[in-house]
Amino acid sequence: MSYKRRRGLGGGRGSKGRVRNAEAPPEAGAPEKSEGRREGTDGTAASAAAPRTQTLTELFSRQSGPEVEAGPKGGGGRRRRWLISAVVVALFFGGGYLAAAQWVFPGGRVEQDPSIVKVPELVGLTEEEAQQRLDRLGLEYTVRSGVTHHLAPEGAVLAQDPLPGQYARPGAPVYVSLSRGPELHVLPDVAGLSERQAVIVLERLGYSVAVERTTHTLEQGRSVETRPEAGTELAVPAEVTLVVSEGRPVVQVPELVGRHVDDAEGALAAAGLELGAITYDPQALEAPGRIVGQYPPPGYGLREGGAVEVRVAGDVTRVNPTRRWFERENPER
Repeated sequence: MSYKRRRGLGGGRGSKGRVRNAEAPPEAGAPEKSEGRREGTDGTAASAAAPRTQTLTELFSRQSGPEVEAGPKGGGGRRRRWLISAVVVALFFGGGYLAAAQWVFPGGRVEQDPSIVKVPELVGLTEEEAQQRLDRLGLEYTVRSGVTHHLAPEGAVLAQDPLPGQYARPGAPVYVSLSRGPELHVLPDVAGLSERQAVIVLERLGYSVAVERTTHTLEQGRSVETRPEAGTELAVPAEVTLVVSEGRPVVQVPELVGRHVDDAEGALAAAGLELGAITYDPQALEAPGRIVGQYPPPGYGLREGGAVEVRVAGDVTRVNPTRRWFERENPER
């Protein structure tokens, strides 16, 4: 038996042969010869499928090989382009910063260029003082903005750029922010508002509110006035006193029982009260027109302007004629 014949027999030797083929792919014509020998020897579908499996493995190994190598090349190109762009941007901004730092605000060449001056301290000076100090050094005084401040007087320097101690060439601008003084508001008129509403209005303007209560004709809990009064121009922050009504003063209800109903209205008016509802009691034993009951009772504390109800003896149709007869019979009373 020839060498080729023995090589086709036996699963073990055939398997070894296929492993060697997977590691080292044969030449282009080799798979066809091997397939023909296996069909002649075994004659089964399994022996014929084995070379196809080996061929697909070789095919996938050939396809995946170049892709693995191509990946790093493409990624490396992108990374190189990104790095180049980053370097260009860094050089652009870095060069601009260095040029500005060296020309406008140089820091390490004072000995070489005596014309370079140190920026002075300006914060706290008045506008005139700051301008004079910069003029002596040949620097340009430039106002950048104004800011309200509750402590700094109007025109005082609050901030500067560049900072004190930095170096600048003559003619370089020095920017300052000036105080506009405290913020001012005109106090609004909150009279008639509820206490809560008035406090909200004043606090939103930046004021702190102290509440003071007093008796007043306004309804209890209503704002009466502010101190300082409404319309005053007041700086922020400051304290504003809000006067709030406790209602009318409390007075004592007078004794009305035994009086005639016509006298009750005058007695109540003298105490600051009003006559309320009148009811009549025909069963009462007192003379018609006399008050036999009242509410609230005598001595009760009632706010000024309150009403007192009374109960009168007799019938409503007889009270007034009785009163007129009584006055006619007793004119001295």
